[in-house]
Amino acid sequence: MKIRRNILLFKLNCLFGDLWPLSALAVVYFQQITGSWALALGIFSIMNIVQSLAEVPTGIISDRIGRRKTMIVSALMFFVSFIALALAGNFGTGYLLTIGAIIWGVAEAFASGTDDALIYETMQELRKEDKYDIVYARSKAFGQIGLAIGALIAAIVTYFYSLNILAWVSAFLGLIQVIICCRFVEPSVHTQEDTTSWRHFISAWREFIKNRKLQYLALIQMFHRGVGFTSHRLEGAYFNMLIPTWMVNITRVVKQLCGTISFTVAPYFRKFGFYKILIGSSIGMFFIKCAAVILNNTATPFVMSCVNIFYGTSSTAESALLQKELSQKQRATMGSIVALIGGIMSAAIYYIIGLVADMSSVYFAIILLLMCNLLVSGGYFWLLRKYK
Repeated sequence: MKIRRNILLFKLNCLFGDLWPLSALAVVYFQQITGSWALALGIFSIMNIVQSLAEVPTGIISDRIGRRKTMIVSALMFFVSFIALALAGNFGTGYLLTIGAIIWGVAEAFASGTDDALIYETMQELRKEDKYDIVYARSKAFGQIGLAIGALIAAIVTYFYSLNILAWVSAFLGLIQVIICCRFVEPSVHTQEDTTSWRHFISAWREFIKNRKLQYLALIQMFHRGVGFTSHRLEGAYFNMLIPTWMVNITRVVKQLCGTISFTVAPYFRKFGFYKILIGSSIGMFFIKCAAVILNNTATPFVMSCVNIFYGTSSTAESALLQKELSQKQRATMGSIVALIGGIMSAAIYYIIGLVADMSSVYFAIILLLMCNLLVSGGYFWLLRKYK
């Protein structure tokens, strides 16, 4: 069956989708062009805002035109975005960065929800949907490898050349993802209904409102992701207070290697149940971060990077639980509704933590994020008790 190749292609898509060498140094690259750290960080804000606004319409489009075409559109837009960001370095203009950020946000919205829906429906067609979490975990392990390889490429290129050259290397690597997405096979279990986009959205929204368990699960997951995203952005600044800048990238490699291991072993824990996995993973993350913050010395960045040893198990369990609650006909649209809520929540968390860092210190903001992890553990424990 041709549909089987989607499994391998999904893994390769995760690998090259996350292999963006400019990632670790993007904010530095943006600062060189704009001349301001605030404007540099603002580029990431534009990406997040555009993605949040585009989540629902792109999810509707995915449900109507199919997963394969949507993934191709996403990959092409990522490639165009990378080109715009690279050109910004040649012309020294922030306008191209803004254009690149807008295209990036839309591309991310197209991929969000659609990628998971594609592989879930592939497993359904193979009558192996109960093994979705195994394929998901192994595929995301490739993504962690891609992040690590990207960091190593960045270290080599920047040693000999400039950040602008690194931006162009990153852009042309994006072309590989386009080729991969063109090879995907559309799952036959996905059906297209003769309905308007607005009615499709309303129908998906009603399904979301009716499913109280999905609402609780989405709320906790989005809060978890918002805290994790903010922590990931902020920890770079925290690490830079403790170790030299060049060593920060080394800690990223350690972090992605830990993530690779976590996604690799995640399927072996499925027998314990996804809710128990989530509770155990979040508690494990808390203790590792707690130990790192207490140390507050040169060892802290390396200890905190080990938190990713629980990222794969946690992410896999979250995705598996969410996919089981989404309706078949509007899987991507409902996934986009959840992502839209998550985008708004992440923006709020990011802003609040930023205010805390400005009024007190980065160290105190990190501690506050650490306390938020306890709320996540408590939320999953409550869900476990409520939905046995």
